[in-house]
Amino acid sequence: MTGIRALSFAVVVLALVSTACSVSTPRHEAASVRTSGVGASATSEARGDPSGGDPLPGGSPHLAGYRQPGGPPRGQDPEPETSPGSATATPSAATASTRVGEGTRASGVPPGLTASAPGVTKDSITVSVIAGFSGPLAAMVTRAYDGLATWQDDVNAAGAISGRRIVLKKVDHKETADGGVAACKEALSNGSYFALVPEGIDATLTAVSCLDAAGMPTLYYSATTDPKWRMAFADIVTSAGGGTAMASYVRTRLGGATKKVGVIYVNQASYKEMADHFVPEAKKLGLNIAGVESVEANQASFTAPLLRLKNAGVQILVISATTDAIGILRDAKSTGWTPQFTGWGFQFDFVTEAGRNLFDGVAGVRSYATVDSAAFEKYSARMRARGRGRNRTDDLEGFNAYGHGLVASEVLKRAGANPTRQSFVTGAESMQNYDNGVMGPFSWSPSDHVGVHGVFPTVCCNSDYTWKGQGPARTTF
Repeated sequence: MTGIRALSFAVVVLALVSTACSVSTPRHEAASVRTSGVGASATSEARGDPSGGDPLPGGSPHLAGYRQPGGPPRGQDPEPETSPGSATATPSAATASTRVGEGTRASGVPPGLTASAPGVTKDSITVSVIAGFSGPLAAMVTRAYDGLATWQDDVNAAGAISGRRIVLKKVDHKETADGGVAACKEALSNGSYFALVPEGIDATLTAVSCLDAAGMPTLYYSATTDPKWRMAFADIVTSAGGGTAMASYVRTRLGGATKKVGVIYVNQASYKEMADHFVPEAKKLGLNIAGVESVEANQASFTAPLLRLKNAGVQILVISATTDAIGILRDAKSTGWTPQFTGWGFQFDFVTEAGRNLFDGVAGVRSYATVDSAAFEKYSARMRARGRGRNRTDDLEGFNAYGHGLVASEVLKRAGANPTRQSFVTGAESMQNYDNGVMGPFSWSPSDHVGVHGVFPTVCCNSDYTWKGQGPARTTF
């Protein structure tokens, strides 16, 4: 699909999709969790096949500028358990943590395994996948879920985890705040050990808040900032972290130390948070911030704020937006203004497929690896092996979803042979310098369930208008 027809179609779709991408976050982060009744949610169980599989290897050890977070320990969940479980350290992520397809299928359940927590039996671990399986993003969410289903199949075919196969249950949060609460209640009652929440906005906040209060562990795509949940862990960089990394990127990779830098951001939580962290960090690094402009989502024209930035002499323009980046680039170029465009939040292949030549030469950072990476090739091979092969321009977050699954594998290994919900948390808190090659490397600790994440430098574009990688993920440049 090309030209005007493609752009018209894509803008309609992307206006919906942008609200659910990993950089998007709850607009009402201070909202209290509602207690409405459980809505009707589609729940299904997916099972793996018996064939073997070659996993993604461990990622690279590039962690330049890594900072170990500090702060007071979080509270611990007091939930009673029948077995304490273990949370001993495992080999590095570059070895055991991501090799989910190695080995042969177990001939039987290892001796001594017991049902040690809700959702854990001697031969299975049940996981709720909470996402918008109905509503405006259903098509994208379904495509992304294929990545998790492939992870499940690979784990189960390789002997499972401590002999326990993974059982996934779809739980629909319907992309609404009330739907998030209903999804939480369903996950708490459907026999799940923990939950994966790979996308959503208000639904993510309410679902994870509810699960955290009830003592169910959760792996979720990150919020704007750290909500300080006790049982939940973010495996994607926050918008705040993206802003800090972006400042280093502009200074080092784009020569920003000798140029005037401007910022334009969409006035929504995630985009503003990125700008709010970029600006002070950029000034700390000695960058000259010549202007900062705020715009509204789906604004008809961005010409006025762009002209103010142009007149201020801006040479590098940092854009914090998703689909609105298309209109910003369009209006800037229509005035004949072509500074070095860069930014955060729009480095998705479906955005460049829509904007095409508007993005030529645009650079930036993103939260997970590009489709021209070795990790994507490994993932793509696993998808084909499971009958889910697709063109890389049509992956729609399946690659990222597979990465979430790899994180879950590592946490489950660290939770011990007879995992409890508390050992899940303790195991996750022991993860240091974890790198599966899909999302940026990170560490968690008892005082930090978000951690500092690496981001991937990118430039537009490969010949098929997918983003081109420019090196490994880093926390500073």
